[in-house]
Amino acid sequence: MPEDPLPTPVRASDADREAVVARLQTALAEGRIDVDEFGQRAGAAHGAVTTGQLAELVADLPGAAPAAAEVEVVGVHRAERVTSFFGDVVVSGTAGLPQAVATVFGDIRLDLRGMRTTADRVELNLGAVFGDVVVIVDEGVDAELSGWTFFGDKRTELAPVPRAPGTPRVVVSARTVFGDLRLRSLRPGEPVSRWRAHLDRFSSRHRR
Repeated sequence: MPEDPLPTPVRASDADREAVVARLQTALAEGRIDVDEFGQRAGAAHGAVTTGQLAELVADLPGAAPAAAEVEVVGVHRAERVTSFFGDVVVSGTAGLPQAVATVFGDIRLDLRGMRTTADRVELNLGAVFGDVVVIVDEGVDAELSGWTFFGDKRTELAPVPRAPGTPRVVVSARTVFGDLRLRSLRPGEPVSRWRAHLDRFSSRHRR
């Protein structure tokens, strides 16, 4: 009997490529791949010609979750503006991320690692009186900190690594009175308490 012909390769669409990059971003946030591997695979995904080439890039990763009927998820809705007196505002994850936060006698701490958004730019307006403002992003996310502080320090400490494809630019406009402003990057899952050793390690590599 004649052998069955080999299947004809299917050309990949832009939507196919973006879907693979989204799966890679999830794998990065879960710690399944590191930043370097994400950059290599995402670059290969954008250059892939066929769906078969795309499948090879995610063959060792869990498959996408099956589609389910749309249901409302509780616990993800937040107001566009959050104000606190004598208390901290702590946000981890980015579902319903408030665009503006203000505190009096309290800190603002936003951990944006694992951010997933179709926006090219995310803007945050933050202010604290007698409190610190701290924003954490993933390594490879482009971010900037602008604003002022009275009787406090202003620091931007981002790891010197290539920008991760498909990530937005995070623009933080902040101000404090008797408090510090800090914008820094950490690996997914890395404890916040280890940020100093992490930055020292990357600074040493950069000098070499």
